[in-house]
Amino acid sequence: MTESINQRAQSFAKFMSGLPPEEIARVNDLSRKEAAEQHKQFTEAFKAGRCSFCGDALTAFDPAKPCRHWLLKPEGVRKEHIEEIATLFSWSVLENYVRWLANEEAFAKNINDLADEGTGKLLELTVKYKNLEWSFSCGASDLVGHDSGGEHSKLPHWHFQMYVDGKPFVRYNDFHIPLSEADAGFLEFMRRNPGKVQRRLAGGAGMNEVFDESMLEQLVTIGRSGTTDEEAEGAPIKLDTIVMAEPGKAINGEDIYKLIQEAKAEGVTVTSKLRGLKDVSVQTFVSPGPGVVRQAPRSGRKRRGDPQLRAQDRAWASRKSGSHSRGGSIPTRHNGLLNASWVA
Repeated sequence: MTESINQRAQSFAKFMSGLPPEEIARVNDLSRKEAAEQHKQFTEAFKAGRCSFCGDALTAFDPAKPCRHWLLKPEGVRKEHIEEIATLFSWSVLENYVRWLANEEAFAKNINDLADEGTGKLLELTVKYKNLEWSFSCGASDLVGHDSGGEHSKLPHWHFQMYVDGKPFVRYNDFHIPLSEADAGFLEFMRRNPGKVQRRLAGGAGMNEVFDESMLEQLVTIGRSGTTDEEAEGAPIKLDTIVMAEPGKAINGEDIYKLIQEAKAEGVTVTSKLRGLKDVSVQTFVSPGPGVVRQAPRSGRKRRGDPQLRAQDRAWASRKSGSHSRGGSIPTRHNGLLNASWVA
């Protein structure tokens, strides 16, 4: 069975790699429209305290009706129930759902899918909503299956972690959760095209999408700046700007001061104002802000399996492109082959 799933995943990846650009664009457009409609239904139901998928209250728990909203941990939900829905829905459906939850609280900053903040696995992100935190993980060796960890680990699988009030409710090593054929195929496609595949979902933007060049340009030029220390601490991005006078020119300190005051009065970024200075070069460094949730990566552990498979996880990190770190970086554009929305 393992070989069959792996073969189908590889066939899917090969099929996707052979699609012409116009067909990819058509599929993306259909996926975006479907996701946008589902997100609209989700938002309307969520504001009313109900689940758009099962119709029950978000606080309801019926063991006979497995549902995504169990991730909100309504009373009665136990660890085995999380394993049940993780197995039933697989990775992508649950990730999409918690992304929507996170963005109900704050845009993007509660979804840390930045490659540089992980350990180089195919799938690695942490999502937060209020007192809940969910993390997803799948390495190259998980995708093909490995011998250690019992029978379930031999299948293509993924790992999940869930914290409630800062305390572990589900740990990464509690389960080896089987990947659906669709998810295994998409991850195999990602593995074959490192740094070139993005998953974008209407209403589910995370920090990786924020660091797209076009998005950053909007945030820098028309984005709102925090006016209090609390807002600054919760900001999704941090801007550091260097202004240098052109050769033979000088920077007028009064002009800088005036622009800073204008930015404060208008509630916009100082960087957007500095771009209006004449006879200077302006360079801006962008990094995730202090308000961005920290990733909770799954640390690797030594296994008796194939050393080549273990090495694939580490090699993946060096092949990725367009990533960003907290230390301060200049954003680069991602060249996506596919902006996919896997919504069921």
